[in-house]
Amino acid sequence: MVKIKNNIRFAALLSSGIDSLGTGSFVSVSTIFFATYSHVSPSIIGLGLTLSAISGTIASLPVAYLADKYGKLKIFSLSYILRAIGMLGWLFVSGNNGYLVYMTLFGIIDRSAGSLTKSLIIAPLSHKEATVLLGDMALPSNVGYGIGAGISSLATVAHTGLQPIIIINSMSFIVVVFVYITALKGTNVSAAKIKTSSLTSLSVIKSSIFNRTRFNLMIENFLFSFHRTLLNVYIPLLIVIHFKAFTWLSPLVFVINTITIALLQGITNKWAYENYRYNKLWISSGLLLSISFILIALIPKFNLHLLLIIVFIAIVVAQILAELFSSAAISVYMTIYSRNKFLATDLSAINLGGQLQNILGPMIFSSSAVSSSGILAITMTFLTVGASVHVALDLRNNKRGDLNSESVKQ
Repeated sequence: MVKIKNNIRFAALLSSGIDSLGTGSFVSVSTIFFATYSHVSPSIIGLGLTLSAISGTIASLPVAYLADKYGKLKIFSLSYILRAIGMLGWLFVSGNNGYLVYMTLFGIIDRSAGSLTKSLIIAPLSHKEATVLLGDMALPSNVGYGIGAGISSLATVAHTGLQPIIIINSMSFIVVVFVYITALKGTNVSAAKIKTSSLTSLSVIKSSIFNRTRFNLMIENFLFSFHRTLLNVYIPLLIVIHFKAFTWLSPLVFVINTITIALLQGITNKWAYENYRYNKLWISSGLLLSISFILIALIPKFNLHLLLIIVFIAIVVAQILAELFSSAAISVYMTIYSRNKFLATDLSAINLGGQLQNILGPMIFSSSAVSSSGILAITMTFLTVGASVHVALDLRNNKRGDLNSESVKQ
């Protein structure tokens, strides 16, 4: 048993680094690739990313159910092999229409892989072991992403063309499959968990989504994960609008956030699991976002440059802490509120909130950056405060418990 756990830990840490290296190499130059190699209009690229996020969100639950029905490792491997083939397919896509269609199809397999990976890691481990490992994966993930982006930068400077980057990303998916198959050989995650007819699928998916605790977590995850697009979208826009002479602040904030998460997420996850601290961290992440939204609503009212600088720093610090806290808490919640028999499906259901945020977040923060009314920011303040209070009341009334005994109508 100890050997199996060590194998899983090694596979998870190594694969997260390899996966992120491939992803980082492509994502860092994807806009350039689509605009130059694929001849896609810049105004269309954002629409394609949105369509990809939508198709991936819709497909994530059915794909996760297939993993529970036919075997997590089998569907995971198939998904990653399709991602590898699909990545190579970008070499043959050209024009706006082809880009939009292919991006929508590619999103189905590309954006539904996260829950499959987590199900492989969580299944053989205890709740605490899985939570700590999910946090420890932040270090190799961020290092891999940085190395991948560095490789792309060198390729761009050397004018080698971006085709090799596509091949690197594709090969990274194949290597990840090999690592997991080798590490998980002989473990029960390779076996199917559901032996019923396909007619059961709707009942399983409904039970994953509409269970009270998981549904609440899905909504909370949507609201408490806005730190992602706040750092990636709002902060750069804020710098462009108010600190035009200091555009270097944008990559600096990204680097600071990356280093902090890489070094502290594993420690935070381990600390969060003890004495139910994850509940307090979950609420705290919501309150930190609420404070950020209040500051965002007030920014148009500030005329003093010094006040803007103070608010800017406060928002950045709040988002880094919110990411640490929410990531630690959601890692625990995913392990304790996902049923063993329907692990991938339940994980995917909880993750729907985060995927929905990926779709709506950029639009909300883009509008907030250029708006002088602050209505959107004020609305988000009430929603995040309300969600935080709701979590506190739920915990006070002991309305969240272990759901592994939960049954599904067959």
